[in-house]
Amino acid sequence: MGPTKTYVLTGAPGSGKTSILNYLEFFHGELTIREAAEDYIRLEQALGIAEPWKKPDFQKEILNLQLQRKIMIPMGIQRVFVDRDIADGLAYVGQGDLYDHIYGHAIQQNLEKIFLIEQLGSTETNDVRREDYNQALLLGNRIAETYTSLGYDVISIPPVSLEDRTRMILAEV
Repeated sequence: MGPTKTYVLTGAPGSGKTSILNYLEFFHGELTIREAAEDYIRLEQALGIAEPWKKPDFQKEILNLQLQRKIMIPMGIQRVFVDRDIADGLAYVGQGDLYDHIYGHAIQQNLEKIFLIEQLGSTETNDVRREDYNQALLLGNRIAETYTSLGYDVISIPPVSLEDRTRMILAEV
């Protein structure tokens, strides 16, 4: 058996990535890795930090958590589905040392396929997701451009039912 194949679900905040990931895990028995940023934000907020994204090391902490989670993938696993990958962080940071640091890790990734989960038509803001619909669309476009610039083909998954989106993804793997 070869190395684990990594499939990335990416796109704008609120596009339904986590729902698809949960569906893949619960109904298809797939190994999945949750979005690091959302988990990190929720933990920090539970510790009393209302806006952890304002911390100067926020994106670096996200990167570290993503790397830690990838290291923990059990040996012999055929494939894993990831809710965002390291390259997503590049869409959130401007040029500079942190961008270069994240980029250095992003180009080392060997990702099988990138699935851009298209926006559902609205975005609900909350304590974790603070981008409105227009900001989310811009981020989704930046993320797609980032993966394309890294040499990946980005496969768009349209805003249809959860079951249909999942079927489309599984048909590609």
